[in-house]
Amino acid sequence: MNATANSDIAIVGMAALFARAPDLAGYWYNILNRVDAIGMPPPEWGAERLLDPSSEDLARLYTCHGGFLGELSRFDPRAFGIMPVSLTGGEPDQFHALELAQRALADAGLGEGGYAPERTGIILGHGIHPNRASVNGVQHGVVLDQTVALLRGLLPHLDAAAAAQIRTLLKQELLPLDTDGIPGLVPNMMTGRIANRLNLMGPNYILDAACASSLIAVDAAMNELRRGNADLMLAGGINTSTPPLVYMVFCRLGALSRNSRIQPFAAGADGTLLGEGGGVLVLKRLDDALRAGDRIYAVLKAVGQASDGRAKGLMAPRLEGEVLAMRRAWQQAGLDPASAGLIEAHGTGIPLGDQTEIEALRQVLGARRGAIPDVALGSVKSMIGHCIPAAGAAALIKTALALYHRLLPPTLAGEVNPRLGLEHGRLYLNTETRPWIHGGPAPRRAGVNAFGFGGINTHAILEEAPGADPQPLAAFLGRRWCPGSELLVFSQADRPALLAQLAQLHQRLDQEPALDLHTLAAALWRQRGADGERLALVAADIAGVQKRLAVALDKLADPCRERLQTRDGLYFNARPVPGRVALLFPGENSQYPDMLRALTIEFAELRRGFDFLDGLYGGERDQAPSQAIFPPPTGLDAEAQAVLQAQLRGMELGSEAVFAADRALFQLLSALGIRADALLGHSTGENAALVASGMPQLDEAALGASIRAMNALYRGLEADGAIPDGQLLSVGALPLDAARAVLAADPRLHLTMDNCANQFILFGPREAIAGAHEQLRQQGGFCSVLTLDRGYHTPLMAPMAAAFRRLFEDVEFVASATPTLYSCVTAAPFPAAPEAIRDTAAAQYRQPVRFRESIENLYRDGVRVFIEAGPESHLSAFVRDTLRGRPHLAVACDDRRRGAGEQLRYLLGALFAEGVPLDLDLLHAGCQVAEHAPPVAPYLSTAIPLIQPSATVIEHVRHVLDSSTSAQPSAIPVQPSTPVVNEPAAAAVAVESVPTPTVPVSRHPGPATALTGHFELMQDFLAQQERVMAAWLERRRRS
Repeated sequence: MNATANSDIAIVGMAALFARAPDLAGYWYNILNRVDAIGMPPPEWGAERLLDPSSEDLARLYTCHGGFLGELSRFDPRAFGIMPVSLTGGEPDQFHALELAQRALADAGLGEGGYAPERTGIILGHGIHPNRASVNGVQHGVVLDQTVALLRGLLPHLDAAAAAQIRTLLKQELLPLDTDGIPGLVPNMMTGRIANRLNLMGPNYILDAACASSLIAVDAAMNELRRGNADLMLAGGINTSTPPLVYMVFCRLGALSRNSRIQPFAAGADGTLLGEGGGVLVLKRLDDALRAGDRIYAVLKAVGQASDGRAKGLMAPRLEGEVLAMRRAWQQAGLDPASAGLIEAHGTGIPLGDQTEIEALRQVLGARRGAIPDVALGSVKSMIGHCIPAAGAAALIKTALALYHRLLPPTLAGEVNPRLGLEHGRLYLNTETRPWIHGGPAPRRAGVNAFGFGGINTHAILEEAPGADPQPLAAFLGRRWCPGSELLVFSQADRPALLAQLAQLHQRLDQEPALDLHTLAAALWRQRGADGERLALVAADIAGVQKRLAVALDKLADPCRERLQTRDGLYFNARPVPGRVALLFPGENSQYPDMLRALTIEFAELRRGFDFLDGLYGGERDQAPSQAIFPPPTGLDAEAQAVLQAQLRGMELGSEAVFAADRALFQLLSALGIRADALLGHSTGENAALVASGMPQLDEAALGASIRAMNALYRGLEADGAIPDGQLLSVGALPLDAARAVLAADPRLHLTMDNCANQFILFGPREAIAGAHEQLRQQGGFCSVLTLDRGYHTPLMAPMAAAFRRLFEDVEFVASATPTLYSCVTAAPFPAAPEAIRDTAAAQYRQPVRFRESIENLYRDGVRVFIEAGPESHLSAFVRDTLRGRPHLAVACDDRRRGAGEQLRYLLGALFAEGVPLDLDLLHAGCQVAEHAPPVAPYLSTAIPLIQPSATVIEHVRHVLDSSTSAQPSAIPVQPSTPVVNEPAAAAVAVESVPTPTVPVSRHPGPATALTGHFELMQDFLAQQERVMAAWLERRRRS
């Protein structure tokens, strides 16, 4: 133990339960997929009685929408040694908190006995408002006696025994209140129960700071660790039940959205919506966590707190208080707020609050650097609603996962509110899931805001944990990160065995149409049979699987059928013995905005490649390369968009971006078990092929230095006017002989690329290109002028080639036997001698690209499988055109129509069927193939208990009344009351209309009439109580 006042705190475990998110993985999956979990409450909540948008009555609601748990509110008491009877009248929050605490410890790898009880504690944020247990206590302790007293007042001849009997009958209709349910009446029993069941002997208590509760609980837990009072702390926030009374208060304040939509920072935002849920984090000192080898989601640096002081109003946000909390946090951490890359905002959707928060952030983060915003902004409330005391836990967990997985999570919003002025600051509203590319020496950092009613403001700073990459995203989620196609593979020794497997699966899916597709794909990969005949299919759902299985069963019934391939992803080979495999690396002009984004989100290999690129120049450039490759989805005006597009098209970033993508895809293909026999780079793609071959002896630092040196040489030559410019003309549908005739007629023209039988590229001055364009068009060619304007691969680039050749003298080269590196300069393998390697590597800049000839020679040397490892799919098309009519497979890692994430599955399916060795464990890491689904825990109701006598009880009460007296009581004058059907339903004391029983009418209407009058009187009495409460709230609001 090495506790200090400034010790960094590691988050080593987490658990979450929010609307439509039963667990931590489900919560993160929903966030990444922009799932809107807002909806109507469960039927027992009583929305149909309460909803009346036109009413001004406190007990009527203009919206009931929110992020409700609904069917996810479940708890198995037996797992914790709790009597099931305790649940009936208990407080649901206490039971959910217990399970979340246990889950969080399990997530940290700390099961029973995995921690020192006397050094472990728990602090939770929790709101103190009426709940199922407390209202049940009021019903037992107040309402029952009140009801009987009023009855005796209405019926003077009702004796004590009859009154007691009626009380007993009504009490039976309530939830039980006994020693098992009493803990629900004591709020801090929440953490006491957890300490009792999980054997925690450190501090345990709850605190209430409204919406800031979770962050203050975490701050308190951090202080326990820093003072050395504990070695392990659990902290978070719980709000798993939101009764109607809370909605009544928020409606009265006008804080809820009348559109029933929560849209923080959006132009259409008109208020917030509430949410249910809870989150618990397991905290340790960072040094202890590193020493123990714990998985660390993120590092907590500091939590700043500040109050609003004397503000305009108790409920109004104050800019100065928010700014003070943020600055205190960054000062405590000793960090520059300019280093933040993500802000998880308080962002409730209330316009005034959102505008105040943006201004506070603007003051703390500083001015925009360059033309592009660089700090992502979001609010998880847009998806799950405002969980009040648990809101901070939801935000912290989201942010910790963002840092752990190196992703920028999305927020839900339509058009950005123009009044926020985001186009002028560092913030942009991040509405899409995007990779968090970061190449600087400092770790990724994020800030989390939580501002509570009453003017309590908190800001937490989180930082990326030191150490290795996280587990694969699929392993964490147990499925693909987004809905999409899955790859199913089959291999059997012979055709009958394969057909039997396909038929068996087809029949099973008929019976189990809800089978999880990702789990099925994992099971088929892990249980594949002997290699003989192979089939692969790609489908997005079970119906798609069934469709492809039916085609396969039909086509493969023909024993003469040896191959099958369909456009929708069905691949079969009866003799899967592949030829040699070549990887093809594209060069400049294959880059495009958001290229390979889905793969970069899914696989660390891609993200590391772009991290490397961002780290090349530090702060030397106005914008990081990733800002042009993965541009912000909002916050860009026309000028900023033009800047990014120009950067991505430019020589420097364009070639660097493609190099990074090529190299990253090579790493991914290697992780998937793909081993190439040959490598070939097209244009500047030869640099990526050269590095992949291992010929240049360069580590990461030396490679970065070489790239910087090459770009410095290029910029110097460009400044000296040594880089010729002109135009590039792409010509299709004509043979190369047509180009030769044009070239012979005008010496200013140069052949730069011979790509395939139906495409070549010419370069020359604009006038010469215009003449060639017209001449070749008249011959039937399809001609188009490209955006690039440099004379690469022509003798005009000799000065640059010579400069690079000198630079290569500082790089050690060695020959590579496998894979064989081919060059488009010679259309042959690279030479073995280091000097000859340098000559060939430099010559590509002044020699035409002979891609067509190179493919022919690769084919001659036995290559039959061509995999394009880069953005776009141009090279695959060139290969297919060149080898048309000859057996081969040419397939790309990317497809802009499908998206790279989908295309990878098609690529792997085609390779599997072809017999190429693969390792698909990376796709299915963490997927648990269970024989049976886990049992479903009992439903845990959060409904407010009401006195709702059943028809039988009503008849019994009538019988008691009739038996106790035959005298008709005199009428008691009462104030006119509103009919029951129009009265508001329950809030704190749950006023609800009593259902009319379908029973025979009593022959003695006197007591029954009095009983009905009593209930009407009770309704009127409670309605008056509500009106008093409404008036009090109104005075509070105006004060």
